[in-house]
Amino acid sequence: MLNWLLNLGEGNRVAPRGPLYAVLAVAAVAVILYAIWYALFSPANKHLHGSIFLLVMWPIVFLTTTASRRLSRIAWFDYTLAAVAIAVCVYYIGNDRFYKNIVEGVTEISTRERIVGLIAVALSVEASRRSVGWGLTGVVAALLAYVAFGQYLPGELHHKPIDLEYFITMQTVMDRDGIFGVPLYVASTYALLFLLWGAFFHRAGGGMLFFDLAAALTGRSIGGPAKACVISSGLYGSISGSPTADVVTTGPITIPLMTKTGIAPARAGAIEAAASCGGAFLPPVMGSVAFIMAEFTAIPYHLIAIASFVPALVYYASLLLLVHVEAQRNAEQTLAEDQIVSLAVALKRGWFHLLPIAGLIAFLVQGYSPAYVAAGSTVVIVILSWFNPRREFRLGPRAVVEGCWDTAFRMGSLVAAVLAAGVIIACIELSGLAGKFTLMALYFAGDSIVLALLASAVILILLGMGMPTPGVYIMGVALLAPVLIQTFKLPVLETHMFMLYLASMSAITPPMAVACFAAATIANANPMTIGVQATRMGFAGFMLPFYFVFNRGLLLESDWAGNAAAIAVALVMVAAIAVALHGWIKRRPLAWWQRLVLAGLGVAMIAPTAYVQYTAAIAAIAFYGLLSVVLARQNAAPAVGSQ
Repeated sequence: MLNWLLNLGEGNRVAPRGPLYAVLAVAAVAVILYAIWYALFSPANKHLHGSIFLLVMWPIVFLTTTASRRLSRIAWFDYTLAAVAIAVCVYYIGNDRFYKNIVEGVTEISTRERIVGLIAVALSVEASRRSVGWGLTGVVAALLAYVAFGQYLPGELHHKPIDLEYFITMQTVMDRDGIFGVPLYVASTYALLFLLWGAFFHRAGGGMLFFDLAAALTGRSIGGPAKACVISSGLYGSISGSPTADVVTTGPITIPLMTKTGIAPARAGAIEAAASCGGAFLPPVMGSVAFIMAEFTAIPYHLIAIASFVPALVYYASLLLLVHVEAQRNAEQTLAEDQIVSLAVALKRGWFHLLPIAGLIAFLVQGYSPAYVAAGSTVVIVILSWFNPRREFRLGPRAVVEGCWDTAFRMGSLVAAVLAAGVIIACIELSGLAGKFTLMALYFAGDSIVLALLASAVILILLGMGMPTPGVYIMGVALLAPVLIQTFKLPVLETHMFMLYLASMSAITPPMAVACFAAATIANANPMTIGVQATRMGFAGFMLPFYFVFNRGLLLESDWAGNAAAIAVALVMVAAIAVALHGWIKRRPLAWWQRLVLAGLGVAMIAPTAYVQYTAAIAAIAFYGLLSVVLARQNAAPAVGSQ
């Protein structure tokens, strides 16, 4: 039975060919043109907009993902599901007037509406199962069962009976919760258009500019290939916003480059995965999670991007530091000269790729709608590409169609995840589970904010076992945000940023580290080994959320002195723990107790008390200086090890 269920887990992604590709590609172009039109003019309500979006995306999900991992091609029942999905969407589009005028609790839901609604929920669950696997789908199934049978449970888990009409209203009729709620709206606007922006930017040669800039800045320093990987993957990840998408896009270039210079395949994969993971919280784009956050918190996206900028830089500084100290220990090579261009040359042959980024940032900061900015910037990328002296980077009709198809194809798993997330949110709302979860959390944590944050971090990481980052974050919003904000009185922005970081880091946390599995296929290494090393490389992503919850200056929310002090302590904190994790100063090993002292001082800097923070920071700097002097005076030959 277990093997049967596992075989019914996540299916295989299959690239369509022939007439099927032609039909789906035309549909992809049509839905993206519609999305651009919607972003510029916003003419439709959310329910109608979601129905039009799913009219194309549901068939793409079912016709590009097999029903089982044992299948390598699309079968007849996949076409049947696609046809049913189209029929459901056509029904919703044709009855748009009903959804515009519905009054919750008053308007009667017909039998036909109930049947179509149940089919829509079933399609959403099946799309999640085959696209995401049992991680997220198991949560959906458990909550649906709880909605149906929770009335028979005793104690705190009991809820009042929920009739089918109310269930369908919440899941498929209203555009506040359920299938047509915030997650789908964000995916069909912001996420789709920024993913399109990234696809066109990459096809127009922007990815080459990122690598050239990274190579120019770090290529001649020790460990140059790894440092170039960190910078270029971070820059591209900021646009894609997806750790896994970043790995499969930049990894085929960066991982072989690192292994050719002697870096172990597992370590090369770990560096790529950790660098890609940070892109989800690195402005200017940050992926779909940041846009979902803007919708849930009502905080303008540009303010979220500004707040995230400094901690993201601290994360990448810690990653570069670990790469550097390990390169010193292993005497790694620099980047080959034929792969390095000067900064002037890099900018000369790719400066125009900076124009869309500059325009994107400028319009976001001015407060324009992110979807509006993404749509306009995408058009600018296409126009600018026509003036590129390198013909292969000019976006003609074929490249535009391929870019649209690539975007729609990549959106498949995200659409499945947000549909499942919508079902989850509606189930939590229907059953009152959020309030029950708050009571359980209070019972565990008492009045301790630290215990509440630790429990929240563990829950987010556990949810991330196979679940996409947006799904993890949305679950956190539904279950954890009420506890942290309403009960423990934590600030809204810090709380949601906390969940964003942990949701992103779950992509490299074993055992279901999806970004590490993607890197493993490229590096030809064990994914668990990559996961362990990537978690160590990306340690700052697990620590910074706790730090900025207690130190708002890291998010630039204090005065200039408070901001500067918070940033300085954060840099010392990640440096101390990086050295403790690495265990070497240059090519000399540290004793276990020396590493423990540095790690303890680093953790102490998270404390919300300024006196403890500053004392620990000064002590860490002094202790490191003392260790450097003592080790430098040792006459023993340096111990050389390899990772």
